[in-house]
Amino acid sequence: MKTVAWLLPLLIVGMAACSSDDSESSPAAGPSKGGTGGSNTGGTGGGGTGGSNEGGTGGGGTGGANEGGTGGGGTGGANEGGTGGGGTGGANEGGTGGGGTGGTSGGGTGGGGTGGTGGEPPDPSVALQDRLVTTTVATPEGVKAGVSNWRIWGKSSLHIAPVFTIPLANCQTLVGYTTAAGSSLTPRVVRLDADDKPVEKYTLSAGKELRGLAAEPDGHFGALLWDDKTDSIFVVRYDFSGNELWSTKLTNSDNKPTDFGIGDSRLEYGDGKYGAYYHVHSDSGHEGDTLKWVTTAGVETTGWKWGCSHSMSNLLRFNASLSKFMPACVTDCFPGTSGDFSTNSIGGIYLNHTSGPVLNVDAGCNGSVAGELGGAAEGTAGWKLVFNAHQAPAKKGQQSYSPATMNQDIGFASIKGNFSSDPVVWLTDTSSINEADATIARWQPKGETKEQYVVGWAEPGSSYVYKLARVDASGAFLEGPTDITSLARWGRRDDPMRVHIGGDVVWAWFESPGSTQLHLARLVSGNTPTCASF
Repeated sequence: MKTVAWLLPLLIVGMAACSSDDSESSPAAGPSKGGTGGSNTGGTGGGGTGGSNEGGTGGGGTGGANEGGTGGGGTGGANEGGTGGGGTGGANEGGTGGGGTGGTSGGGTGGGGTGGTGGEPPDPSVALQDRLVTTTVATPEGVKAGVSNWRIWGKSSLHIAPVFTIPLANCQTLVGYTTAAGSSLTPRVVRLDADDKPVEKYTLSAGKELRGLAAEPDGHFGALLWDDKTDSIFVVRYDFSGNELWSTKLTNSDNKPTDFGIGDSRLEYGDGKYGAYYHVHSDSGHEGDTLKWVTTAGVETTGWKWGCSHSMSNLLRFNASLSKFMPACVTDCFPGTSGDFSTNSIGGIYLNHTSGPVLNVDAGCNGSVAGELGGAAEGTAGWKLVFNAHQAPAKKGQQSYSPATMNQDIGFASIKGNFSSDPVVWLTDTSSINEADATIARWQPKGETKEQYVVGWAEPGSSYVYKLARVDASGAFLEGPTDITSLARWGRRDDPMRVHIGGDVVWAWFESPGSTQLHLARLVSGNTPTCASF
């Protein structure tokens, strides 16, 4: 992998020792060689001790993401003063060289240190894989396994229960997940500081599963918690310290969330309220979805009781400039089907449960569907949507698709504020690979003004391959795709990527069910964030 000088200190995480806070930390300064900086501050280089003729040389600290290290001044010997080594600058500031201490005879004063070599953020052309930094955090229990869910023309495992990554306005990050000890479930949230180190770990309502997480601008956050035993789901609001403020049960008179072996659940915050969009099972035996709104006072209203049916996968994303939410679903039947299911069934990607379709897909009105949502990103005048589906025109009927002979590719769609869609742009065209688990986030690195997005997807197989690329507002490639499997991964149908304050892109994942190692990835934009105080 190509290494860029400004990011080198961030990429050598393997050299870091674990600290008592269960995350990787910066190593301490050595006795003569400069320490290696963490994500914010460089290490301090220890000054060398002089011999009979010459003072030691203080090694310069290697800078972290924001500041260079400090070079320690050498202690002079009998004849010459030591030399302070200059720190190597980080992404934003160069290091400081420490001054040498003079010798005892003819040494005079020690030489001044040399300034750091850093000082500038990365050039916009720095490749994505060279901007990628990962952190690992230990969790109290193993993460819950994912369920078997309806995916492409059948069921397969989602591998890991949902993991949610939520940036906070103070530059910290919330990561939510569910752990399992036997049949006992515990929803958890870890709060990471601006350096991605854990500062707080919250245990939410024991016995429930975390099905969504969202945050308000002042640090309050909401969790979507599901009780499988009672088929109940709640939006629960917490203050910044993790104290529960209220819990609102979401209800409809003729349906409830009985399981998540079909469909998804999403929680999003915007316009002063939480939006909860999730799968429900009707009292008459059908599968659909419902959209709920909950104010910060805990008052529930209903967007719709019954939307896409069957609702096979869904997304919910807020656009702040439009002050508007975009709900998206893949359905295997309604609203597109009329008449006999065996011959007339057809599915599609719909917005706001009736607008569209963005794309028709083969489907059977029986759980079989040939498309799946991946992720959504806020755009300048709407949203960008990525998914996997077949490029061949959709056909009607329950025999319309065969996984053995047909193929899945990654699609990109530009969605306007009125929920109309531009034509789909296909990001892959591979006859032998069924790409899946697409994800997208707005990307605006320092020095770049062009509207662009980071997109990713997986190539399933005996071992998954993960690809990352940059595209412009129309979906045209600007970079990649590049294989980043050795650096980072993400969950299955997890909508993982989020844009942080300042423009970094972050996401989190676990490698396997039962793992106690939570990983967080950060694509460093080089921008200087303005962090709120709370």
